[in-house]
Amino acid sequence: QFIVENKQAVSTIWDSLSSDICEANIIAIIDQPGIHLNDFARSESFSSIKQHRKNAVTRTEVEYIADNVNVNNLATLIAQECEGSVINGDNLSNDNNEAPTVAVLSLSNAEDTNALQQNDAKVDEFIKNVQEQVVDNYAVIYTSSSAKKLRSVLQSRAPPAGSSKPIFAKYQLFSPGIFMAFAVAFIVIAIVSVGITWLTNIQTPIRFEGKPKKN
Repeated sequence: QFIVENKQAVSTIWDSLSSDICEANIIAIIDQPGIHLNDFARSESFSSIKQHRKNAVTRTEVEYIADNVNVNNLATLIAQECEGSVINGDNLSNDNNEAPTVAVLSLSNAEDTNALQQNDAKVDEFIKNVQEQVVDNYAVIYTSSSAKKLRSVLQSRAPPAGSSKPIFAKYQLFSPGIFMAFAVAFIVIAIVSVGITWLTNIQTPIRFEGKPKKN
């Protein structure tokens, strides 16, 4: 597993781009705060983004970046290297065809499925707008300016701070699955114990009586 540190994120993304990136008319940077790689696999809120990703001629993925990506620094670096300009993605235009336009689209921090679906629709509309202006001569960078805070299982089950309930009321110590496992284990152990006890009590006769003789 390759993890990129925060201070190396901008340079790593730039190095991963194609050598002819500056030939694109529009370089779009889409910023979705609070996103994690696992969200794409677990959520159905990225149908449009997944479809554009599937249709891409070429693509590069930097899967794990610690903390976040400084989107402003990334946009500035690309504009400097390509001698282009940085604009807001909401006011998309490409008046200068000789130098690329770096368009930054900032999305809202989506915490639930509905918000993610709205952002997905906005990204779809944005990319279609890019395609109308420059056809296929564009590049899209989808990243996040703030890391998603992941909660562990224990944190998600933890009671609110300051709760005065007893420990058995605060925490779910036994789930139905654990209770069934204990019940089955108790029954199996009881059956095996009885069987072993019966086997150990079996005794062979000390002497054998011969057959009676006939006169």
